[in-house]
Amino acid sequence: MAPVTTLAVLLRGYNYGDSSRILRFYTREHGLLSVVAKGVRGRSGKGAATLSSFATGELSAYVKPQRDLHTMKDFHCTRLREELGQEVLRFAGASAAAELVLVHAEAERQREVFEALETALDGLAQAQPLSLPATALASLWTITEAFGFAPQLEPCVRCDTPLDADEVGRFDFGAGGIRCNSCGHDMAGPRVGPVARAQLAALLVGDLPQDFTHARQHLALVSDFIAYHVASKPLKSLRFLGGLLPETPVGPDND
Repeated sequence: MAPVTTLAVLLRGYNYGDSSRILRFYTREHGLLSVVAKGVRGRSGKGAATLSSFATGELSAYVKPQRDLHTMKDFHCTRLREELGQEVLRFAGASAAAELVLVHAEAERQREVFEALETALDGLAQAQPLSLPATALASLWTITEAFGFAPQLEPCVRCDTPLDADEVGRFDFGAGGIRCNSCGHDMAGPRVGPVARAQLAALLVGDLPQDFTHARQHLALVSDFIAYHVASKPLKSLRFLGGLLPETPVGPDND
C-alpha cells in the first residue's frame, strides 16, 4: 500500500505501548486523522521535537478505509511554532483552538477549516502580548465560522428588524444571533450593546478590535455558542483560558 501525503497540523499526542505514540492530526486533504507513530518515544534531538503539538508539516501515512487508526510513515515539520509553548496564554489559546477542531472535525476534507486553524495558530504565535486575548477569541470564532456556524449580528433574529446604532440587544443562543431590544426584553440571554457588537463583528473575521474590552464576557459568549451549536458541551480548555483573561468591570457603560 502506498502512503498518502498531506499537509497536517499536530493537535494532540498520547503515549502508546513502550515506545510509540498515537498522534491526532488535522490534515488539509483528509480532515481529522489519528495515526500510530511507532518507536518515536525512543528518539531524541530535533526529530523528536518536531512531533510537538501545534506543529505543521508534511505527513505521510498508510491510510486504510473504514479504520479509525492508521500508521504514520513520516512527518516532516515545516513550522514548529515554539512560541506557543513559551507563554501560558498563547498555549491556552492554541489548546482551545485544537480542542474545538478535535471535538467537531471528521475524517473528511474541509480545507477552509484547515486554513482557519493554520491562521489561528500563526496569529497566536506571532501576536503581541497585549493583543493575545483578542487573538485567542478571534481564533475560536473564525474556526467556528469555518465549520459553518456563525452568529447573526443583525438584523434581529426574531423580527428581521435592523438594530439601531446605539441599541442594546440580547443574544439568543437557540436562534443563533442577537434579538433587538423589543424582542429580547423578556429573555435572559447576555446583553450585547453597540460596542460589544462591533467588537464581535471584528472577531468573526479575524480582526483585532481597537481598545478591546470585556475579554471574559466575549469568551463566555463564544463558549456558550460553541456548546450550543458545535460541540454539545463546554470545551474544557475554555475554562482554563478564561482564568487567564483580564477582568473588566461590567456596567451599563460597557455594553
